[in-house]
Formats: sequence, C-alpha cells, structure tokens
Amino acid sequence: MILRCRLLLLIFFTSSFSLANALASDNSSLSKPLEHGLTKNLTIAVTIRPLHSLLSIIMQGTGSPVLLLDSNQSPHHYSLRPSQRSTLAHSDILFWIGEPLESFMPRVLSALPKKVKVIELINSSGLTLLAPRSEHDDHGHHQLDPHIWLSIDNAIIMAGVMADELSRLDEQRRNIYQTNLKKLTIRLQQIKKEIEKSFKETDFNYLVYHDAFQYFEQQINLKPLAAITTDEEHAPGIRHLSEINQLISKNKISCLIYNTPTLPAITRNLVHQKTTKKIYLEPLGQNLESGPDLYFNLMQSLSTGYQQCSKAR
Repeated sequence: MILRCRLLLLIFFTSSFSLANALASDNSSLSKPLEHGLTKNLTIAVTIRPLHSLLSIIMQGTGSPVLLLDSNQSPHHYSLRPSQRSTLAHSDILFWIGEPLESFMPRVLSALPKKVKVIELINSSGLTLLAPRSEHDDHGHHQLDPHIWLSIDNAIIMAGVMADELSRLDEQRRNIYQTNLKKLTIRLQQIKKEIEKSFKETDFNYLVYHDAFQYFEQQINLKPLAAITTDEEHAPGIRHLSEINQLISKNKISCLIYNTPTLPAITRNLVHQKTTKKIYLEPLGQNLESGPDLYFNLMQSLSTGYQQCSKAR
C-alpha cells in the first residue's frame, strides 16, 4: 500500500514538472521580439503631407503612417514637438524627401536610434531632378529643386520605393502593399493623363511669386515669365525687381501665382491690382485635409489654378 502511494506521488510530481516546463517554454516563446517578416504593428513615420497621402494608400488594410509636419510651418525650419521626437525614435521606418527640403532633419536624424531605418527619397533611382531655374537658390544653396513630388512620374517612383521598403520589413503583408501600389499607380497615371489633356496647346504669360512649381509645370509644358523672388523668406533686390518690371511692360500678364498665405505686399508695385488675376496655390497641400486623397486633391487644385490663369488672358 505504501509503495503504491509513493508511486502515485512520483507520477504526479513528474507530470507537474513536465507541465510547468511546457508552460515556461510557451511563455518564453511569446516574450521573444517579433522578427522582420512576422506580422506586427509597424510605426511608419513620414515628413510631408504629399508623401503621407501616397503612403496612406499603400498601407491601407495594415495601418496608418504618422505625419510629422502636421502644421503649416515651413519644412525648412520646422521644429518637432517632444511627442513627435518620441514617436520618431520608436518608428520602424522614416520616409523624408531630403535635406534640400527638410533642412532641419539632419539634426533630428543624428539623435535617432540605429534601429530606425531612414529612407531619403530624393536619392531614389530614376527620379527626374531639376536644378533651380534662378541663379540664386533659397534651399540652403543645394543645387536641386526639392519639390520633386509635384512630378507625378516622380510620385510613382517614390510610391514604389516606399512599398518595397514596407514589403521587405513586413513580408507577410507584402501582397497587400504591392496590390495597393498597383492600384495607386493606375490612379496616378490616370490623373496625369487628365491633367496633360487639359493643357494641350495652352500657352500664356504668367508670373510666380516663388518658383516652386516647375516639376508640375514641366508636365504641362508651361514656364513662368519670371519669379518675383528666388527666396521666399527675403525680399527681392532692386535690380531683380527692375528686370521684372521690364518684362511686365513688354508682355501681357495673365496672372500672378503666389504660394504665401496672403498676397505679398511687394507685388502691388509690379502687377496691376485690378486687371491682373492673383491665384493662390500651395505645393505642400497645407490648405488641404491630410489623408489618402490629399495628393490627388493637390494635383487637381494645381491644375485648376493654372487653368484659371490661362483663361485670364
């Protein structure tokens, strides 16, 4: 009888020990960090609204990217809030244009953990990159016009780069990212065709306050007669204003396109206040609602603005 009881106790403790080890093994496997390719909630940060819009479409069905430049501050001198710095430090990937645009970012990047993958999209292969059209450059003397997203062809390339980076990081959702990319590319190609068709055989003289739209203008074969300022943060010199006045006196000006919140006072001495149409256009979409539709709304607003300018002849 005693021997039987001892045998039962031995079986009980052996079974309990095996169960405990099994549970410990399961808990240990649950506590291991997820590796790349396994489904997890990614934190994807992006600087400007147009990129955020494209990325929001690519990520549909998996999550939403975090927009860093969410106010109307200039991307040249933006100041991240402490909460934004914290979010960025815990991100998996950061997408940005590059130093010619977000000139504040190098200081931020130097403080980021190495685990955050940083993608500078201006370095993407195949992009159309244009030099500033003026002899002076207001983007920190960089020899590139950084408004690259205003070219729809460039937007297609950057969308492909972002989708591929997400696919490498999150392989289980690769099919979602790539399917969304295909749908986005079709939409981008379609709006490009529509815009180009709207400006077929269109030619007119116009001025821009700041030369920020040449990537868009190249698509529709337009070029401003002149840019009033080569540096939107500083007033143009007397010599430059004199040159513009001479151009205006020799040409009929359809309109003035400006991208500042209010019409710059200096333009009052250059264009006729009653007869010259003034059109406000904004390259970053800061006057539009952020989200998946912003990029398309931005392209449509630029197209509409230039069409209004052409009809003011």
